[in-house]
Amino acid sequence: MATAGRLSGLLIQALRSLGRGHITPQRIAHLKRSIPAADRRALIKDLRFAPAWMHPIFRELAGAGR
Repeated sequence: MATAGRLSGLLIQALRSLGRGHITPQRIAHLKRSIPAADRRALIKDLRFAPAWMHPIFRELAGAGR
């Protein structure tokens, strides 16, 4: 796994475990509060390794538009 040992890898596994239908705005808000801003911005670098349904979540956490 290309993201092994990194925050993005942990986040991919956590989101996959929860499932697409269980990712709520409250969970995303909790992640934003829990993950330091610099680490959240770094998620964009590993976006290509995440499943497509996670891309909007990664972008929102990173503070990137689109």
